[in-house]
Amino acid sequence: MDIRFLNLEYLFLLIYNLLTGQHETSIPGHLLEYWETYKIIATFLTLFLATGIIYCVVRIFQIRKEERAELGIIFKPVTSEEKQNTDWERILEHSKSDNPNDWKQAIIDADVLLEKMVDVMGYRGENLGEKLKQIEQSDFKNLDNAWEAHKVRNQIAHAGSNFVLTEREARRVIDLYRQAFEEFKFLEN
Repeated sequence: MDIRFLNLEYLFLLIYNLLTGQHETSIPGHLLEYWETYKIIATFLTLFLATGIIYCVVRIFQIRKEERAELGIIFKPVTSEEKQNTDWERILEHSKSDNPNDWKQAIIDADVLLEKMVDVMGYRGENLGEKLKQIEQSDFKNLDNAWEAHKVRNQIAHAGSNFVLTEREARRVIDLYRQAFEEFKFLEN
């Protein structure tokens, strides 16, 4: 074997000449003799591998789609028929009541609706708090409002009837939920 094959510059020149069809340089005869066969084999091998890559990419997308469907996190644009207006209307009715227990129920229901929205967005966790921790501030302008409203809901859930909620505070908290829902057009205007 010729020692020139160990020289990197010579190797690049050899590859360049073979690809461009310039065979004037001293290319070993056995390599030049089978060059056309190498090109045909390389072409078929490239096509085979490219087909394999395309198949794998398509299959990965299919598997991901099946996993999302199985987990129930398929994100699709919400049509007007699918909007959460009936739940929201019920929440608003509770918030307009004179009964403080209805205000508390409105906040609890709004929190459940917020969790549905976060689920649709694709966040996973044991509870809404864990899901909200995963959201970046840049992805959710009203994230602080959602956290504040959720904390009030937690106070209601833990203190129960001992938690004092004024009508003004109840309406303020419901408005925090509204802002979060409107940001993602989760409710129809």
